[in-house]
Amino acid sequence: MSPINYAILPFYRYFDFKGRSTRSEFWWFSLLLVLVGLLFFIISINTMPSFEDMMDPYYDDSYGFVDYLSLIWNLVIIIPSISVTVRRLHDINRTGWWEAAFIGGYCLSTILFVGAIITIAMSFFMSLDGDFNSMASSFGSAYVLIGIGLIVGLGTLIWSIIWFATPSVHQDNRFGPPAP
Repeated sequence: MSPINYAILPFYRYFDFKGRSTRSEFWWFSLLLVLVGLLFFIISINTMPSFEDMMDPYYDDSYGFVDYLSLIWNLVIIIPSISVTVRRLHDINRTGWWEAAFIGGYCLSTILFVGAIITIAMSFFMSLDGDFNSMASSFGSAYVLIGIGLIVGLGTLIWSIIWFATPSVHQDNRFGPPAP
């Protein structure tokens, strides 16, 4: 099978959460998603209005056509992304519910970063009131939240990459026969 066939195979298996997917199917599909996302990003940046246009109070181009296409693309790829990930986990003899652990790790990391930003903003407002002592301790808390968020986010990323790069189980497992 060619790389292009592997990249589009998850669209043919859109709602298929059973069975198994090979490393090739998962990684070529992931590469397709990255390249299309990068293409949308580049086009969106190049079609952005100038700063002067955005500062004009009568200018009303709040969302570009490419941004709408990008939004539609992201909605279209949600289900095949989840299903190919579940099938890839099945291929290494893991339940698809492990994907919830990966999503939870990324969500926890995001919450910690948002908490750090809120802590920094609060310490800024405390400094406006002249409360410089609590500002220093707030910055310390923000650094701790950022550090824990980095550890959780990078740990989840490394853990998921290791599992998704693991070779397939070559015999039948509880999720079916090996993917062709």
